[in-house]
Amino acid sequence: MEQGLYLFRGFLVGLAGLLPGMSGSAFLVLFGMYRPLTTFLAHPLIHLRKNLRQYAPFFLAALAGLLVGSRLLAALFERQEVPLLHLFTGFMIGTLPDLYKAARKTRAGVGSWITLAGFLAACVGLAAWEARLGPDGIALPETIPVWFATGISLGLCSLLPGVNVAFLYIHFGIYQPLLEGVASLTPRVLFPVAIGAAAAILVFAKIVNLLFRIAEGPTHYGILGLIIGSVYLLYPGLDATLRQPLLHIGLLLLGLLLSLMLNQIAPPSRLPSGSETAPSHPDK
Repeated sequence: MEQGLYLFRGFLVGLAGLLPGMSGSAFLVLFGMYRPLTTFLAHPLIHLRKNLRQYAPFFLAALAGLLVGSRLLAALFERQEVPLLHLFTGFMIGTLPDLYKAARKTRAGVGSWITLAGFLAACVGLAAWEARLGPDGIALPETIPVWFATGISLGLCSLLPGVNVAFLYIHFGIYQPLLEGVASLTPRVLFPVAIGAAAAILVFAKIVNLLFRIAEGPTHYGILGLIIGSVYLLYPGLDATLRQPLLHIGLLLLGLLLSLMLNQIAPPSRLPSGSETAPSHPDK
């Protein structure tokens, strides 16, 4: 059952990767896997075989979720966007208590609270920017440099909890071609996106791991601020009719309940602290 839950988590993280308003890394935090994964990616050659045995099924499930999500769930999201956003908002809210407990265990000072406020303000500003972009987009050419830059942004967002820039892809007219290219495994789309994402993940994972080691408190509080900000970014508001608000509130509460249940299995507060550094000798 534990392995099946592991695969389910990977699948869900992959599903969230390309959906507007969603964040795969936020689910990593929710599942208590954010810190271990960033540590592994920051030092990929340390205990390589052991980590591959542990994480390879998760990565394969995430890839499967990405491929399925790019075709099926994206269409469902287009038709049922508001109900799904309420469900996912509940998921995000459910992880906040454990994240706060984890943050309180660190040496938090004024700087930590400033970091939390700064990242929360950044999410609010991102929402305001999204609103100002409006429905009329600017079409970008579907070239290799554009897809490479898209991959870099996907890689960065995969390690920034609560951050998703899919609305920018929509604005610049590359979201649908991106979904179609990933779903159909089109080389001219898939290769530059994959290379850009991998490069960004490997570089940024080292930065995240370093931040946990030298600034554990501000880093924990910064992630907490990003998750709170993701709730602000995700929540679409209630419908004006009587029936729909009740449905949406019910979905939000369902997501909250599922999140709390998952936290009982692997709460984020069990993440290793920043003082736990990676081993110094790789597997032979």
